[in-house]
Amino acid sequence: MKIISIVTSYPRNEKDVLIPWIIKLIQLLKKDDVETEVFTSSYCGIKDEVCDEIRVRRFRYFFKKWEKLSHDMSVPEKLKSNPFYFLILPFFMFFGFVAAYRFGKKNDFEIIHVHFPFPLAIFGIAMKFASKKPMIVSCHGSEVNMAKRNPVFRLLFRFMMRYAEIITVNSTFMKKEVLKIIENRQIEVIPMGSGIGAVKLKEMKNKKGDKTKILYVGRLIECKGVKYLIDAFKTLDSEKYELHIVGDGPERERLEEYTLSQLCCQLPKIGSPNLCPPVSGGLRGYIHFHGYLSGIDLEKMYKDASVFVLPSIIDGGGYTEGLGTVLIEAILYGVPVIGSNVGGIPDIIVDGETGILVPEKDPKAIAEAIKNIVDNVDMTEKLVTQAKEVIADRFSWKTITNKFYSLYKKLSL
Repeated sequence: MKIISIVTSYPRNEKDVLIPWIIKLIQLLKKDDVETEVFTSSYCGIKDEVCDEIRVRRFRYFFKKWEKLSHDMSVPEKLKSNPFYFLILPFFMFFGFVAAYRFGKKNDFEIIHVHFPFPLAIFGIAMKFASKKPMIVSCHGSEVNMAKRNPVFRLLFRFMMRYAEIITVNSTFMKKEVLKIIENRQIEVIPMGSGIGAVKLKEMKNKKGDKTKILYVGRLIECKGVKYLIDAFKTLDSEKYELHIVGDGPERERLEEYTLSQLCCQLPKIGSPNLCPPVSGGLRGYIHFHGYLSGIDLEKMYKDASVFVLPSIIDGGGYTEGLGTVLIEAILYGVPVIGSNVGGIPDIIVDGETGILVPEKDPKAIAEAIKNIVDNVDMTEKLVTQAKEVIADRFSWKTITNKFYSLYKKLSL
């Protein structure tokens, strides 16, 4: 059985981290009688290649210099970064459609699997028409949010979903949101797992005298709500706590400036009465912006953490957390988790059982939850133990890949 996975991008190197969970899924599904290939866009002229024994087919769509609509950031972020990319988008769509149709005509496979229907379902439909093969469409959140707030996208979403034999979403929240747009369709809820590799559990908690390390890992974009975590940190005792923010994104510079302005007002100055040190180096050991980390560096952050916080919000455009796979990563490392009660986060955090849920945009509630976890060791150990059991049962890669494999077998009959 051969599957063609259509994705926005496929990693050029380890720094391409936009969709690690999807890449992990594609790699793990390459088992038993499943053969998988990837159909995606080029970046600055990159041609077809074989990565980790998976053949990656890349379509060209513009001059090399400007062929940068994907890979280093999401397409919506790229469009916001430079209006010129709006001129490139029609070329991306046209040449992607043509390449997908030609691919479907020339290649033999059983199933088309599209991740993120905007705009990739258009390529999937072209490939479906050419090959007469069934199509699965997996929604991960952003496309559903776009359809909710834009009537044109809503119509396009409905149109594209008509051609999908099977639709999957990553959380019960996303299932409800999709059913508001397209009624009377069977939708499968299959979450994504962690994008990291094998986990080595923490051997011990922070040593006596160490500060309590609060950790956030993820993209620095508005819907992640990192500003409210910074506001919560301001209310904590700076002699007992420090905050570590891991990740990069379009909001990083603004968050660093905001942090510096807030903490310079709240915390002791260093040196000159009017001078604060750079935020990126840590403000007197209180807060640290680490940028993107991976491998051993990221592992160390998880192992050193006392509590993990995902303070996601519903942003100004209506976007929110589809699932929150970083919570799974934290739990795998044995770190107690706190998350906002938005989007798909409650699929992972059952309040008081697998973690603590807080209202969105509520720094006071975040701070209280952090102190509650730190001050109640027995409760925290129980939360972590129960969270691991839930992850092993519902969010393990074995469970996830078996569910997708069952869908593939169903369509291939």
